[in-house]
Amino acid sequence: MSSQVMECPEFIAIGHVTYDIYPGEKLIGGSAAYSSVTAHKLGLSAGIITSRGTDFSSDGLLKGISIVGPLSRNTTTFCNSYYQGERKQIVSEVASKIKKEHIPPGWNKAKIVHICPVADEVNLEIFNLFKNSLLGLTPQGLMRRWGNDGKVYPRKWIPTPDIASKVEVMIFSDEDIAVFPEALETYKSLIKIVIVTQSNRGSILYWNGKKFNFSAFRTKEKDPTGAGDVFASAFLLKYYQTGDPVESSHFANCVASFAVEKKGILGVPNLDKVNRRISMNNIENDSTKRDNL
Repeated sequence: MSSQVMECPEFIAIGHVTYDIYPGEKLIGGSAAYSSVTAHKLGLSAGIITSRGTDFSSDGLLKGISIVGPLSRNTTTFCNSYYQGERKQIVSEVASKIKKEHIPPGWNKAKIVHICPVADEVNLEIFNLFKNSLLGLTPQGLMRRWGNDGKVYPRKWIPTPDIASKVEVMIFSDEDIAVFPEALETYKSLIKIVIVTQSNRGSILYWNGKKFNFSAFRTKEKDPTGAGDVFASAFLLKYYQTGDPVESSHFANCVASFAVEKKGILGVPNLDKVNRRISMNNIENDSTKRDNL
């Protein structure tokens, strides 16, 4: 990382950028990549704090995003396959840990911070650095373990009260807690806003002691990878702007609906596309309500 002082982005994603390997294809991935691209496309200045190998190249897909952090021997690499909607993963390489000394001076003043590990790579001391930021967590990478063969398995993870007190929004998929669904009640007791994404079935918001269900926007799915990260970034942005988790959930569902329409991060939309789809959805819903009268 350069010693030069860099201007603090409005939105920071912290986690490994990755290579995602599919049969015959190698894509740029990682929650931090999807999240930062989303924030950038929606109008915020964005940065990534990561660790990646000297071999890592974004092929211009992360243009306009500040990328900082240590170089590692390898770039975190996942081999992915889908069967009947369920993802199977093997991790073949893991980059080095991200530590508090990797945070550039002044970057602790970011408006929004998305901590988004994919391979248990974020040292927990980092949670204490952002005193005045909206701090969101997608703990997917803390809910994983893998053996010598690299095959990824679920792991139950519960934040300590100290860590939980720093996090305002926690977002994860129903797949992440499928093996330990009882953890949801613990998360709800510790975190102000908890959201469970449900792929093409939408999302569930738990806030202020209430449960809110949101339907997914209709779309043609091509690649579901990263949709949850896009949702999380969009939610944090809209929630920072409005303070309304309900409006933010609806907005995030719309943004995520674009992400599945193309492979990798290519599907992430700009704000104009999102606003048009929300308007069309509202018109369709109003028409359906009138037809049912």
